[in-house]
Amino acid sequence: MNEVTHTYLLLLKSAIWNQALPALVTADWTDNDWYELEQLALRQGTAALVYDRLLSLEQSIPADMQSRMIGLCAMQMMRMPSQAALLDKVLKTLKEGDVRPVLLKGFGLAALYPRPELRSWGDVDVFVGKDQYHQGAGLLRAAFPESVHHEVEWEALKHYNLIVKGGVIEMHRVSIKLDHPRDLRIYDRLEAEGTRPDRVERIALPETHTEADIPWGPYNMLYTFMHAWTHFVDEGLGMKQVSDVSLLARREYLQVCDNPSRQKGYHDYLLRAVNGLCLDEAWQLIGYVAVTCLDLPAEMWQGYWLGGEGNVCQRRWLRKHGPKFVERIMAEGMLRETHYGEGENRYTEREKNLRMPMLLRKLKTLYLAFGHARMIRPYSSRYARHIVATALWKGWRRLWHKEETVLY
Repeated sequence: MNEVTHTYLLLLKSAIWNQALPALVTADWTDNDWYELEQLALRQGTAALVYDRLLSLEQSIPADMQSRMIGLCAMQMMRMPSQAALLDKVLKTLKEGDVRPVLLKGFGLAALYPRPELRSWGDVDVFVGKDQYHQGAGLLRAAFPESVHHEVEWEALKHYNLIVKGGVIEMHRVSIKLDHPRDLRIYDRLEAEGTRPDRVERIALPETHTEADIPWGPYNMLYTFMHAWTHFVDEGLGMKQVSDVSLLARREYLQVCDNPSRQKGYHDYLLRAVNGLCLDEAWQLIGYVAVTCLDLPAEMWQGYWLGGEGNVCQRRWLRKHGPKFVERIMAEGMLRETHYGEGENRYTEREKNLRMPMLLRKLKTLYLAFGHARMIRPYSSRYARHIVATALWKGWRRLWHKEETVLY
């Protein structure tokens, strides 16, 4: 880890934990060093958080770079009121129509930051479930008549998109799309348990102070972690997602400490879920980044040592693969150039126009899956095997039944 990366992590930790900064050694930095820091913060999705901390210090930042940092922070802060007003309208519309929305990601996680307006986000995510999905979509289309929406096969969608002035609304039928039937059965039970009316938690949103429901703590932690891992698998993982899960892990740990009777159930729930979904190695890797890069105390990451801290083999595995995982995140961030996970159903226009034979399309699906697994294998061999097994099952089933997959 070079000096620029070390400085970036100091700034980020100061921003998310609201701590005083130690002295930064930047007096002898060249323009290239400053440019590297600027690009690293952008690549990790944490630019406004890091720039705000840096600008509060008396550092000799190049003038053109300083103006860019000020502009980005101002733009991020100006987006907060419009996004908050949009979310407020969405929640009120659904509640007045007897649809129960549960807030995912975004504002619910921003509330955990010392300065919520500096956390970046792209859209408004609400979960309504399968039963209220059609009803919720009708309500939103009526409330936003100027919106651009997508007419596709309803039951194949993970979420329903509306593009409106001020942002994008994603109303979720399911929070995460999984392909293998075993995974679906496990996750459907976890999702139903975590979004039950008697289990959801109520928070006051930043800016508008509107009350909103967020998922039950253990399920919220599981979902946020799975969203971060999915980012790594498909697009690239940034410290933004790691910061989200770290702040959430800290919040849940403190709540468990206040109510010790919940501790065993919370611990068992998470470990049962990540083991059942073949994500135990992924869970440890994300935890490793949170603990080593963001100084999250290891005891706050439930099950950091899944086999117990005395498990020598497990400690050796994590210390071997963890640094490689951190190195890859820092090098690629959220902007990975090579996508092994382009999506098995996203074909080129030429392939769609030529009506590629089903067998060739499924062979291409398997080719992508093996490339995908090859990228994941150095970090989680169990999940890599799971990717291949799922692709083989899907390829055989869809080839045999001649099923077409909806593009989305």
